Amino acid sequence: MKLFPYCQRSLATGAFFALLSATSFAQLTPPALNSNPGARYTIYLNFKGFNYDGSWAGRTPGNVPAYTIDGDANSFNGDELTAIKETWARTSQAYVGFDINVTTVDPAPVSFTDAQRKAFYDNTQYLTHTIIGGSYDWFGAAGGVSYVGAAQQPLLSDGVRTNWVFPANGTGTTPKYMTAAIIHEDGHHLSMYHQTDETTGAGYSTNGNAVGDGSYAPIMGVSYYSQRGTWRQGKAGVNDNDVQVLMNNLNMGPIRDSGIGHTLATASALNILGNGNVNSTLSKSFIMPKASTGFSASGEDSYTKDYFSFFAAGGSLTLTAHDGTSFIQNGVADPGATMRCVLRILDSNGIVLGTSTEDASTLRHTWSGSLVAGRYYAQVVSYGAYISGHEPDSRYFNMGAYFLSGSGFSPVPEPASMLGLLGGLLLVCNRKKRKS
Repeated sequence: MKLFPYCQRSLATGAFFALLSATSFAQLTPPALNSNPGARYTIYLNFKGFNYDGSWAGRTPGNVPAYTIDGDANSFNGDELTAIKETWARTSQAYVGFDINVTTVDPAPVSFTDAQRKAFYDNTQYLTHTIIGGSYDWFGAAGGVSYVGAAQQPLLSDGVRTNWVFPANGTGTTPKYMTAAIIHEDGHHLSMYHQTDETTGAGYSTNGNAVGDGSYAPIMGVSYYSQRGTWRQGKAGVNDNDVQVLMNNLNMGPIRDSGIGHTLATASALNILGNGNVNSTLSKSFIMPKASTGFSASGEDSYTKDYFSFFAAGGSLTLTAHDGTSFIQNGVADPGATMRCVLRILDSNGIVLGTSTEDASTLRHTWSGSLVAGRYYAQVVSYGAYISGHEPDSRYFNMGAYFLSGSGFSPVPEPASMLGLLGGLLLVCNRKKRKS
C-alpha cells in the first residue's frame, strides 16, 4: 500500500514532551464515547498512549505518550477531558450517516498488552486505530500519517491498521486542528486519496486558504483553518468524489436513514414540550446525499429531505435549525459542523410560506412569523453544493447532522388523551339521546 503522510507544516512550537515517563500509558481511561454503536466500521480514537512494539513503515514509534496539554501524560486533567470530548464530537460529525462508529472505547480485550492490541487491530477487519499523542520526531514533519485502504482489508500485519496524529509538534493540541488531521488520516484508511488544488496543482487543496464564516476546505486536502472541512466531489479526472469512494469500501452498506420522514405523507411529528418549546433532544436528524444521484454534491434534490409536522394555535412562532450534532450537551451545537441546511415552513398542502434566515455564522437558520391555527410542516434540506471560485469545477458536500429549537408552539394531546376526549364526547351525546 502506498503511504500518504499528511505533511503540513507544524502548527505548534515548543516541546510538550521533553520529559516522558518510560511506563506504558494504557492504564489511562478517557471518556467512553460512541457515535453509532453496532456499526460495521469502527474508528477507534486512542488518546491514552501506546507502547508500539516494532517498526511502522520502516520507522520506530516506540512508547507513544497519551494526549496531553499540560505535559503530564500520566493523567487527564479537566481541560484534556473536555478536548477529548470535543475532538470525538468533531470527528463523529464527518462520519454521521455512514455505517461507522467513532469511539474512544478500546475494542481490544482489556487484558491485552499493547503488542497484543496491535495484532488484534491488524486482524480485525473494518477497524481503524488512530493514535493521538506524542511527537512526529520518529517519523518526520507531519500532522499525521496513514496507509490507504487499510480499514476494509481482512488481515493485515506490522501495524498497518494503525494511523497517527501528532499533537506535540504536528497539529498542536487544540481539538479543531487535531480533528482536521484525524478525519483526513481516517479518510485514507477508508480508501480516499488527497484532494489536490485544481488551480495551482499543489498536492493539498486549501481552497485558496479560505477562512472565516462560510469558508470551506476539503477534508482530504488541508482543512485546519476553514470553518467547515467537508467531503468534496472533485473535478472529474483530477480528484475523486470522496463520498463515492467511502461508500465503495467493502460491505460499507447503504447510507443510514435517520428515521425522520422524507415526504409530507411520512412527516415526523415535531416534538413539543409542555411550555411550547421544541424538544431539541428528540428533534434532530442528519441529511445525506442520495445513492440514486450517484452521491452527487450538487443541488438540494441530490440529498435527503426531512419533514416535521406541527400544529399552530394561532400566533407568533420561532423555529431554528442548528447545523451540527449535539452530542456533548443537548440543545447546544457541537463545534465542527459539516452540515449547512435550509429550513422552510410549509402549509398543510405543502406550499412554502417562508424560508429561514441564515445568521452571520452560517451555522443557524431561523424562521419567525405568525401562523393562523392549523397544521403545518417544517422542511429541512441541504444548502446544496458549495462551489468555490478558486476551484470552480469542484463541489463541496453540505451533509451531516442538525437539530431544531423553537418556541411558541402548541403541544398536541397524546392519542390516548384524544381518545379519552372522544369517549367523553360520545358519552355526552348518548346521554342527550336517551333524554330525548
